[in-house]
Amino acid sequence: MAIRVTQKTMYNDMVGQMQKNLAGYMESVQQGSTQKKINRPSDDPAGTYRVLTTRVDLTNTAQYQENVDTAKGWLNLEDSVLSTRVPTVLQDLITLAEQASTGTYDASQRKIMADQARQHFGTLLNLANTEFEGKSIFAGHRYDHNAFEEGLALTSWDEDWAEAIKAGGYTLQGASSETVIIQFTEDGALENMPSFRWSNDGGDTWQEGSYEKDVNGDLVTDANGNVQIAANGVILTVPKTMEVKAAETTDADGKDNGPGAKNGTLLYIRPTAIYQGDDKDPPVDVTMMGAPKDLTATATGDFGKNVLVRMDSDADLDTAGSEFTWSYSTDGGANWVTAKGQTSGGGTMRLPVPGGYVDFDATGAGGTITAGSQIMIHPSRADLDYEIMKDTYISVNSVGKDIFGGYYEGKPALDGDNNLFEVVGAFIGYLEGNNQEGAQKTLAALKEAEKQVLSAATAVGGKENRVQTAADVLSFQKLDQQERLSYVEDIDLTELLTKLTRQQLTYQTVLQSSSMIMKLSLANYV
Repeated sequence: MAIRVTQKTMYNDMVGQMQKNLAGYMESVQQGSTQKKINRPSDDPAGTYRVLTTRVDLTNTAQYQENVDTAKGWLNLEDSVLSTRVPTVLQDLITLAEQASTGTYDASQRKIMADQARQHFGTLLNLANTEFEGKSIFAGHRYDHNAFEEGLALTSWDEDWAEAIKAGGYTLQGASSETVIIQFTEDGALENMPSFRWSNDGGDTWQEGSYEKDVNGDLVTDANGNVQIAANGVILTVPKTMEVKAAETTDADGKDNGPGAKNGTLLYIRPTAIYQGDDKDPPVDVTMMGAPKDLTATATGDFGKNVLVRMDSDADLDTAGSEFTWSYSTDGGANWVTAKGQTSGGGTMRLPVPGGYVDFDATGAGGTITAGSQIMIHPSRADLDYEIMKDTYISVNSVGKDIFGGYYEGKPALDGDNNLFEVVGAFIGYLEGNNQEGAQKTLAALKEAEKQVLSAATAVGGKENRVQTAADVLSFQKLDQQERLSYVEDIDLTELLTKLTRQQLTYQTVLQSSSMIMKLSLANYV
């Protein structure tokens, strides 16, 4: 059956075809102007999803690269301090110690050396307080202020006093720009107030010391049984039970023997550095929440983040074989990992958690940990971590007391010759006290302290290598992501030009054919 085609039908069909071809042509023109295949989600829904996810990956990679750049700057500065600047100062101190250890130098020359040693001590203090972008690099997590402050400490060759000093069994108040030497001239315990003298000029002159006394002339002690000794404006507080040995103050000719390190109980009050930052020392802090009274918990391990432990059912720790359910979370309680456990009796229990263990003792809490009890494990806050790749962190700062030593919480931060600030502080005391034997002792100690610093520098160097590797990986990763994004999103110019030429010809053909057809009429053939 024949179908009648009207002029209106022809017109609508031709206009529709022209609009379709023109829309395709305009879409190609837009792609040419933006250089993108996808200009709106409807152009390619699947491709749009890939573009968005790849852009997120690129943003994350850019953040990781920024973190890597920051970590590089931090670690490079730390490496420079530990491997170059500090060893340079130590070599100067070693040279001084070598000179002071010989018998060719007298007291006046050693005092000149002491002035140089104090300058080197100040340089070391400045280096230990080095900052990167306003943050102290050797203060642990307390990077908003100096890692060290100058203070006073004691040195003594009396073994009993040396042990007490090591244990932090004293305090010092006041300040002194010169080493103060205290020398006892009578034997006995401090509670018996044995006489002593003090000097702040290396033993050239002496002054009689005094104890704090009440109106009746009796020795004043504090609630802890400590006695105060005053010398040159510095107050030394020590237990009254400390024993002292009398020194021989004159030789056979009646001349003053001077300090003499091994002559009786001799105390050097000399400079040191006091650590103000964070530490990584155990034990790990544990906070109890909603737990039975007298329940105790301790954590052991190397925890990278806070761990929250929760009891989901009662646990009878007195009964062996009792089953219970518990959970832990490493993201502040947003997600939990649940496990089942079994008690072993005896009122105690150990649970494994990421990074270590948590031990419970319920002997004082009736033997039971009730459901809902929670504990928070707080790891050390000494590390300042940067995420250099996904879920990969690196600590860029250091705990200064574990490198330079000094004093921390009232006692030496490191033992023996590893404690750089204590070695240099004692050296200053020996020089200002004209102690040749002490200078000889310092010479070996400085070399050991240098090893401690260089060991820390080696650890920093390892971190630098790790950060550099991460930087290389991120560079390749970024290039790959950019190529993937370009493959999905960017237009192929050669293909687009071919497509535009074809669409132009098609549109022109539609216009010309439509014009010719619309000119045709039956009236032309009547």
